[in-house]
Amino acid sequence: MIIIQTTVGDDKNAKELINLLLETNKIACGTFHTIQSSYKWKDEIINEPEVEVSMYTSEALLREVVDIVKQRHHYELPKITVLEPVYTLPEYDEWVNSSTT
Repeated sequence: MIIIQTTVGDDKNAKELINLLLETNKIACGTFHTIQSSYKWKDEIINEPEVEVSMYTSEALLREVVDIVKQRHHYELPKITVLEPVYTLPEYDEWVNSSTT
């Protein structure tokens, strides 16, 4: 199991992305929450709220999920990162892997 993370502009974008990936069995679960982001973009310091999205999927679907996120993303340069958990409850790992195709 892996966790793919990105940030989007609002809850609506997060729900749309998660639902698309759930409906196509590319992720088993998606979570999101509002964060406060600060970053430098094109020589300007930006401070704004964003929504961080975590998507739980099988390692075999990494490239496919990343491609879908990139295609659907509204940002010019989206943050897309992949996390590999140090530990996952084996039953949860099995559920994620069996729920994705």
